[in-house]
Amino acid sequence: MQRKRFTWWISTALVIMLLALTGCQAVQGLDLGQAIQNSASIQSAESKGSLEMDIITGNTDGLSADEKRLIDILHHVKLELKSIKMQDKQHISVDGALTLYSKGSIPFQLNVNGTKFTIQIEGAKKPLVFDLMAAQAGLAGSPSAALSSDLQQQLFKKAEELLPALLKFFLTNAPNPEHFSVSSVSEPVNGETLSMQKAHIEIKGNELVGLLKTFLTNILADEKGMKELIGQLYDVLVPVIKEQMKAFPPKGGSSSELPDLMMAYLDNKTLAVEFAYTTIQQFLRKALDDWDKNMNDTLSSAPDSQVKALLSDKTVLKTDFFIDTDKQIRKVNAELTLPLTEVSAGVSGLKFTYTNEIWNINKPVTASAIDTSGGVLDLSKISTNNNTFLKYFNKDSKFYSFLRDDLKIAKKDIHLLISQGGADNYEFDSSHPFINEDQVSMVPVRFLSERLGAQVKWNADSKQITVKDELNDKTIILTLNSKTASVNGSPVQLESTPVLKNGTTFVPLRFIAEQLGCKVGFDNKTSSVTITRE
Repeated sequence: MQRKRFTWWISTALVIMLLALTGCQAVQGLDLGQAIQNSASIQSAESKGSLEMDIITGNTDGLSADEKRLIDILHHVKLELKSIKMQDKQHISVDGALTLYSKGSIPFQLNVNGTKFTIQIEGAKKPLVFDLMAAQAGLAGSPSAALSSDLQQQLFKKAEELLPALLKFFLTNAPNPEHFSVSSVSEPVNGETLSMQKAHIEIKGNELVGLLKTFLTNILADEKGMKELIGQLYDVLVPVIKEQMKAFPPKGGSSSELPDLMMAYLDNKTLAVEFAYTTIQQFLRKALDDWDKNMNDTLSSAPDSQVKALLSDKTVLKTDFFIDTDKQIRKVNAELTLPLTEVSAGVSGLKFTYTNEIWNINKPVTASAIDTSGGVLDLSKISTNNNTFLKYFNKDSKFYSFLRDDLKIAKKDIHLLISQGGADNYEFDSSHPFINEDQVSMVPVRFLSERLGAQVKWNADSKQITVKDELNDKTIILTLNSKTASVNGSPVQLESTPVLKNGTTFVPLRFIAEQLGCKVGFDNKTSSVTITRE
């Protein structure tokens, strides 16, 4: 298990390196690292782009019909970002569309206001809203829940200020890949042709181990840069740690009873930085000393692993950066191909294609708003259960159809054994149906209805059970010892009367299942019943 986890982490680290090690030292007069830092420092701009994913299919002979259908649905997915407006780093809007092979284009709008995200997607009855900070604060016992709102705001602000330092440290130490070329080109950006430098980079998986080793070696040698970065991390994290100590003091006392050594580090930045640097330095030196042996052991112990596939020449990243005379990246085209070995059969790889172009850099830009005058759906307060989430979308919308018909998020397969001996021998809380004297299969109404996402209420005075199914827009009322039920206000005759046995209410199985949008199948050989909803 430990080796498998190590392999997974190595895979993840190498993919990150593949995406990030894009040549950060100056080549032919072009300082790509500086251009990347300039782009990260942009305060306002407009842009557009797209991200596409293609599934590279393999042998699908062993797949089920549902698995083949899912591959067909997702074999080409495109996220098109038609208009991105960054008013500042706290206020951003996106107008885009999700294109799916089976459903065509599903438009959406996104607005970001600090930690609050508002999205209007085709078919949604109201805009969906999620406040990241409010959600974290609402989690009892979570670290952010113990922080004051002022400290949370300070933490976000300091973290934002820290990003340029992290980026600079990384870019300073990241090596250039072998295939890195620079040329002068003319390229259109938002309809305007610009004279730019094009940095073309290609990285293959079999280069990653060497690049990562060089990167770690450079970090080990960069004492000044490492200590500066640790100092900045100290400034961001220590106030949060101290606030946490006040909120969650050690058992039996206050934070003042913490070991003196720990408090000494928290109260002395120089001491804390030196300790952290020494610890990291020792870890990196040990990792580099054992690097070749550990990598060889990892690859030889799992010859068909995902790690080996990622480290082959089948893993390829091709990227073109277009940099203007102000050293700003104005356009990016990238293509990433990843082989897969540890997923279900039928998929041999994934191909990602990314494009982006940007203009109006650091000029006045106004983010587009989303109309919320008709109310919103707060994702932190509404149910996101698959059975009930669909109710927030119009049934004639493409997105609803995609979720229900293609992804089948509401699909259910329930298998039950039929109890032998009738209702009198029925055990309390058992989920098994039984066959009554009318030869009608009876099922516990609450058990089945709730498994299918419906709500069940019992009225002891009227002896009535109300089943509300929002997925199928059904309200069903059944009365004990009565063959007449009500479905959306209309009377329906039952095969047999609902009965109460051992504190459990049983109703005709086929009636309740079909009203909840299911099909019923019986297997006499196994005395079982299958209830299926697509």
